[in-house]
Amino acid sequence: MAVRQSEKTSGSGAYARSTRSVDEPAANVAIAFASIPTSDEIRRKAAEVVSRPEYHLDQGLHEGTDSLWLTIITWILKPFVWLFEALDGLPVALRVLVIVVLGLVAIALIFHIIWSLVASIRQSPGRERLAPLDRESLVDPLVLEAAARKAEADGEYLESVRLLFRAALRRIELAEDKKLRVGITNRELLRRYRQSPLSEPLQLFVEMIDRKWYGGETCESADALHCRESYGQIQTLTQGGPRALSA
Repeated sequence: MAVRQSEKTSGSGAYARSTRSVDEPAANVAIAFASIPTSDEIRRKAAEVVSRPEYHLDQGLHEGTDSLWLTIITWILKPFVWLFEALDGLPVALRVLVIVVLGLVAIALIFHIIWSLVASIRQSPGRERLAPLDRESLVDPLVLEAAARKAEADGEYLESVRLLFRAALRRIELAEDKKLRVGITNRELLRRYRQSPLSEPLQLFVEMIDRKWYGGETCESADALHCRESYGQIQTLTQGGPRALSA
């Protein structure tokens, strides 16, 4: 009887241990699932992390940029502040007027310097186009005329004007059977032919080149057309020989 009771007791203990061994993994799985945050909790936590200052990368950039501009402005205003303080004793209105005038002068000088630099480094299409042409090929006015027509067709009106002017001078040389003096200026040409029928068409060329080439104005198609008409007049006059030029 005692043996049966012992067997019964040991069987019950084994069953209990077996039951516990089966329930423990299930309990662990349940605990693990219970510890997983919900989607709302994940989104809320992500928003908290992103809102931290170390994640605001643009904020540091803006602060650095603002600091740089503030430094530049301070550096620019420093001489004006010094001058304002140096004028101590004068009326405030007069001191302010002096500062304003000097500031405008400084701005004008800076603008002039920048403009001069841009104008000096700016490459004109005419300069680039004229460089590769052979000097001997330019002796023939027909070659110059063809180059002028091509330049005008390409929209390089200023280059067309310059080429026509050189062709006109070459036709004058051929008509007079003598070369123009090397280095002769445009104004000297006008004085030389001021009593000649060439005066008016040459005047148009010289004024056009002064304004468009040296003055930096934009040369339009209408300007090239006017110069082509003047070149036609010079071409007609030079066909009559030296007498026609001096008439």
